[in-house]
Amino acid sequence: MKSVVLKNISGALLTVNVGKGRGLHILAGESKSVPAAAIESPDVFRLVRRGFLAVEDEKPPAATDKKKGKS
Repeated sequence: MKSVVLKNISGALLTVNVGKGRGLHILAGESKSVPAAAIESPDVFRLVRRGFLAVEDEKPPAATDKKKGKS
């Protein structure tokens, strides 16, 4: 399942209904990972359109493969 990140770019606490009776409280400057289907919620759409919330693609964790060199 694909996920996106909701980021609160306003200076206030936001309460966001992401569907199916689920709500999130996002503090100012905080980001939360949610399923991609949540951006279709009317509440999320309204907050994005008004400039209170930003939607970003969730990046996979960076690989920590270290190459060993010859010494």
